[in-house]
Amino acid sequence: MLSLAQEGQVSGKVFAFKDTPVANIKVTAKKSKKTTTTNMRGEFSLECKADDKLVFEGSGFKKLVKRVTAGEQLNIKMLFLEGERNAEVAIGSGHLTRESLTYATSNFLEYNNDYHTYPDIFTLIAGKFPGVRIENVLGEKRIIIRDIQYFSNDGNNTALYLVDGQIWQDISVLRPEEIKAINVMKDGAPMGFRGANGVVLITTVDEYGKVKFPERDND
Repeated sequence: MLSLAQEGQVSGKVFAFKDTPVANIKVTAKKSKKTTTTNMRGEFSLECKADDKLVFEGSGFKKLVKRVTAGEQLNIKMLFLEGERNAEVAIGSGHLTRESLTYATSNFLEYNNDYHTYPDIFTLIAGKFPGVRIENVLGEKRIIIRDIQYFSNDGNNTALYLVDGQIWQDISVLRPEEIKAINVMKDGAPMGFRGANGVVLITTVDEYGKVKFPERDND
């Protein structure tokens, strides 16, 4: 957990994949200029100023920046950059053991994504699938995969949303960090006429909602 007291003491935990602790990650507070590294359990603690930004850096991992505000509680998820060279670098830098990395990539590789860095589900889908459009109709966002309207008297060409095998009418309530895997099908006709406008397939993580992620800053 991460907490920010008035004196600026910040503590937290860094992990990768589903819940693999990441050690020896460099953590720097931009304003206070304080620096520390995570321990073997991925934990860290350092002094920072109010409304500071923490920079997390490690060999074989994507650099991450988090804005710290009073009262937030969070864990820090880092994206492992896949590949044999990055694996050796991460192990050699003491971030992961060979055993923990092998176990994580064998069992939780699908969790190694950057979905939590997107502000909402629609931005995530637009970013991951360039051909998909997001339209705002009367204050409601809709995902458009195909331009042709099938089986619709009102010209509605909104895609079908399938979440964990169930049809959802509204996916705006889903937070990006709750998503384990996402894909789009341009031709969802095999799923019936409701899928003829395309299908958004979403699988959520096993225990979503138990890890809280704040907004992310890239600068």
